[in-house]
Amino acid sequence: MNVRFATPKDKVKILDLFDEFGSLINATDIPSEVGGAMFDEIINRDDTKIFVVEEKGQISGIATFYLLPNIRHGRKRGHLEDFFITSTARNKGVGTFLLKSIKDYCHKNNIKVIKLHSGNELVNAHSFYEKNGGKTTERFFRFDID
Repeated sequence: MNVRFATPKDKVKILDLFDEFGSLINATDIPSEVGGAMFDEIINRDDTKIFVVEEKGQISGIATFYLLPNIRHGRKRGHLEDFFITSTARNKGVGTFLLKSIKDYCHKNNIKVIKLHSGNELVNAHSFYEKNGGKTTERFFRFDID
């Protein structure tokens, strides 16, 4: 098992994983239909990384990492979204391995804080984050723009 940055060649596999994730949370958009252009934009940005866990040629986990400058603290911080482990890879240490790899990347790049947004309904994910050192520190608000 290894963690690496996604490449353009991973696009179809990653969009398929997002389809699986979307079906678990009853998402209305189908990533493989709407996410391709956004993947192309993200994969070419210097301030965004898609981490993938690969084992035996298969991607079993993903996380999108955004590097955000923070004026108030005078340094950059990380923001994680779309942290997802396939159903067949859960409870096998894949998520912990991925999160540790992301923390190692942050340590090497002098990033002191990672923030992660997780939907209220993802109770099992919240337990995983807490087990791996995550703390609930604030409330997160969303504004839908019509």
